[in-house]
Amino acid sequence: MSAEPELPEGIVRAGEPIGIGNEFTGVQVRKVWTRQGERLEILVPRHGHRILLDAMQLEIIARQDPERFTQLFAVALGSEDAPGAGWDPGAGRDPGAGDGPGGEEAGHR
Repeated sequence: MSAEPELPEGIVRAGEPIGIGNEFTGVQVRKVWTRQGERLEILVPRHGHRILLDAMQLEIIARQDPERFTQLFAVALGSEDAPGAGWDPGAGRDPGAGDGPGGEEAGHR
């Protein structure tokens, strides 16, 4: 009998992961259950980055214009002329976000 793999803190049950990748990166996604409900776990094994997203967060992502992701890529890759360049997610609000959706009114402070 094989031992159950250890689950990350806060996860009480997990589905089977699936992998998605391209020439730049690879991620694993799986449905997990926490004490607060169902979440989608996204893991980047190469870097150890991990996030849990609930249904509301996933809906917000699904509603984004693809251009917003282009902006996020530019910021993450350090493009100097990208909207929001210089934004440090740990330091506060994205200066390129404005006060509309995704800005201060959406809870980014």
